[in-house]
Amino acid sequence: MALEELSDAHAILLATHACATGNVADLPILQAQFPHCFPLERLLRIILTYLPESTEPSQYISVLQELVNSSGHPPDRQIDTTAVQDLTESVARKRVRKLNLRPLLRPDEEDEVASADALTQFLIHRAHLIDSETALQPLVLELIAPFYEHSPIIRTWLISSLLPLLRLNYEYYAHRDETISLEILESMDDQTAVNILLSLMSSEENNMDLVNNLRGLVGPWLYGGNRSKRRRLNEAAQQSSVSFIEGSEKPQASELAGWEHVNEWLLSRSLVDRTSVVSAFNNWDGPSDVDLGGYDNADTQLSEEQRNSLQVRYGQSGLAVVYAHADSSMAVLEGSYQVLTRVARLLNLDVYCLYLGSDSELPSVRYDAESISSTSRASLMQNSLLRPRNPLTNPSPSSVSFLSVLLLSLRILIDLGHLVPCRVAANLCLHSTEEMQLAELKSLVDSTVKQAKPNRNWSVVRQRLLWLRDWQAEHSDNAWDEPSPYHGLFWRIPRDTVETEVLKTLLAAQGNVADIYSVSSILMSFPEYQLAVDIYTESDTAPLQPAQVETAVQDAIFAAYDNASNGNRTRGGIKRAYDILQAFQPHFPESVAFKQIRALIAATHALSYYSLTLQHGVPFRPVSIRVHHDPILLIEKVLEQNAKSYTKLDDLLSIGQNLVAAGVPTQTANEPDPSHPKPSTEHALLTAERRITSLAIASALSSNDFGTAYSYILTRLTPPPTSRPPLPLLTSPTIPDDITWRAVYNAGRYRPQTPPHPSPTLQSQINHLSQRMELLSLSLVLVPYPDPLPEILGAWRRCDEELASLRAREQQEEDLWDSKGDTLASVPGGFGPTDSERDAFETEQQRAARRARARAAMPSSHRHEAPMGLFEVARGAALALHKNAFPLRGAAEEASGGGGDERSLSPDSDRVRKRDVVSNMVTGGLVSGIGWVLGADPVSKK
Repeated sequence: MALEELSDAHAILLATHACATGNVADLPILQAQFPHCFPLERLLRIILTYLPESTEPSQYISVLQELVNSSGHPPDRQIDTTAVQDLTESVARKRVRKLNLRPLLRPDEEDEVASADALTQFLIHRAHLIDSETALQPLVLELIAPFYEHSPIIRTWLISSLLPLLRLNYEYYAHRDETISLEILESMDDQTAVNILLSLMSSEENNMDLVNNLRGLVGPWLYGGNRSKRRRLNEAAQQSSVSFIEGSEKPQASELAGWEHVNEWLLSRSLVDRTSVVSAFNNWDGPSDVDLGGYDNADTQLSEEQRNSLQVRYGQSGLAVVYAHADSSMAVLEGSYQVLTRVARLLNLDVYCLYLGSDSELPSVRYDAESISSTSRASLMQNSLLRPRNPLTNPSPSSVSFLSVLLLSLRILIDLGHLVPCRVAANLCLHSTEEMQLAELKSLVDSTVKQAKPNRNWSVVRQRLLWLRDWQAEHSDNAWDEPSPYHGLFWRIPRDTVETEVLKTLLAAQGNVADIYSVSSILMSFPEYQLAVDIYTESDTAPLQPAQVETAVQDAIFAAYDNASNGNRTRGGIKRAYDILQAFQPHFPESVAFKQIRALIAATHALSYYSLTLQHGVPFRPVSIRVHHDPILLIEKVLEQNAKSYTKLDDLLSIGQNLVAAGVPTQTANEPDPSHPKPSTEHALLTAERRITSLAIASALSSNDFGTAYSYILTRLTPPPTSRPPLPLLTSPTIPDDITWRAVYNAGRYRPQTPPHPSPTLQSQINHLSQRMELLSLSLVLVPYPDPLPEILGAWRRCDEELASLRAREQQEEDLWDSKGDTLASVPGGFGPTDSERDAFETEQQRAARRARARAAMPSSHRHEAPMGLFEVARGAALALHKNAFPLRGAAEEASGGGGDERSLSPDSDRVRKRDVVSNMVTGGLVSGIGWVLGADPVSKK
């Protein structure tokens, strides 16, 4: 059947058969023969429906071009009509009615495509069919590429959808098992697509992957941001989540909003993969640096204003990346500086050099401190860093200068061994109080000392610490008390406070030189000490007042002292404290504080030679002296923990004297009366001496060494016999001595804890009791108030009774010996006493005679000394108490002529007599008490 003989139904069926068999070249002939039957839309639908998707596009691209550009003249070629020639007209019509041709427009297609021409709709629909049926996306590109100039819609779709997909599946990540289809990609909103396209980086450490993704995937994708379907997806995503940037204005073009998601992704990614993000900023120029495959130029899509806006926003994301990272290592700092330098170069801004040599000069920084300081703490939070109006991250000369000098400050801090994140440093500079900045400065000083390097130039360290305060290279030496007009890292701290911390830094520097005994050798061995002396004491324009220098040196000494673990002056912290004292004391010869420190170090050094452990097994450290409420008690522990240490009383007394001279809080055993005046230094020294002597006496007694205790009492606590009253400081009515008499009393009632071996002789027991009674008599003289007298007298009576018993035994033994000698001499042939026995007996008789003569010749002026008889003891105690407790009575007697007329012409005579009455009452009570001790009946009053 000839072509001319075909009906319209036969022609349509023949066209479908040609497409199904791949003979699409027959379609232009049919279109020319049956123009009324084959409009372009119907032919494209037939191709769309019956031409297999796996057909090479090269086989029908020319046909499509011919169909679109048909001139209506059929070619001189016959086609085979065998496939439809046997069909009747009715059958052919019936089959035509059953044809279900695909529409050119895909369901839910974007508005631009719906209004486009038939070829555009066909090509996009055909591309989706090829992708969904064969997943051969290169076929799609082969189909679309010849027609990308036919329509802007096709070019936009090719660049924004097909090109990223081809690069993703066949170029950048061809090794991935999973692929992304056109359907999936075009169903994404901008934020989802950006997150997926940028996150598909190689597992290998290839920092250029992110750059390629930005340039070759995200850039082309965002090229189609103005497509209607993309806008609908973005609007739906924004309704279900927070806007792309809180508080920002919505851009005019959807593509601008897409780039905001890129900035957000870079900021978030920098927290977990900073290296790749830094590489991206170093190698990618921003939204204008995209690879559209040569199908279009990125500059033609956006206006100059839009491109500048995108570039500024990209620069802001770079500044945000610098602020956001919490790490403070040198590698992170270098990456931050690279990002900042790149942003500044893209925006034609200047930055300060980060790399400093040992002799590099620090810059004087100028920036708009008012605008930068107007920010709040919330400006440094991650969700605020990308706000367009954030003065810290919005690229400008002030923000870039501030961040640049902030990174330079961090570089200095790292050199000094102090690691601080950028965000923390910015917050410290802008929003911290003076107390917070001072705390950070002190932490920096500690880090500088701990991380000190050998041969460090401390003069440079000082300059950099001062520069961190106000970021100014020049400082006036006379302006230490003026506030800084510039905002540096520690700008709220006064200059003199910074200088004080610098001085402490110099004094806290570690030294490795030992055995230094002179000031000159100390300054030579520790150049930081020499520098401190030169700057702060010997300079004509010293930056600190002398009192401030003295206080800072004192704090440095105590810091070294308190951190010492050993009290030896030649080692560790005590050595460092002593060296500092030696270096500065010549410049402050009248300093009371330095004299006290010298005494404290001397006491600490002396204590280091003793074994000393505090409560709960805590070893002694020098700081224990400074924090102890009564350091004299440490000497008590020394006596407890070191055997025979009581024999080194002079050494212990020297320690006590130094403790008093050091000004540490020493106190007596009993708290002083608040109404009494504060004791003088002389009183404090005397009290400390008595306490230590008493402790040594108690230690000797606990060691059964009564002889040493007795010797200490006689040589150190017994008052001179010619003084009246004895030791006035002991019996002072304002500062009562409640220490000495207790020590003497405790020694007087001492009894050995264990029986001595060998057993003592009778004479040694008598001598021991005589010494005890002598001590008890002395305690009666030293006691400052009458309450303990009955107890002391009771102990004395018991000793007297025991002594009487021993003397009775002694007399019995003598009588027995005499009787034995007489018996032997009267027996004929017996033998009398030997010559040595006779000499001993005569010697004892002579001693007894001398004692009797001495008692008879005793002057009345010595009645207050230690009596040997019981009643003499009571009388002597009453007399001593009478003199010590009532001194005015003696004055009254002398005023009245020594016992003459009791009436006096003095106007105070009545008052004196009243005191005499009180004295008599107290004395009478004392005599009554002593009589009770003696067991005598009270004397009846007449």
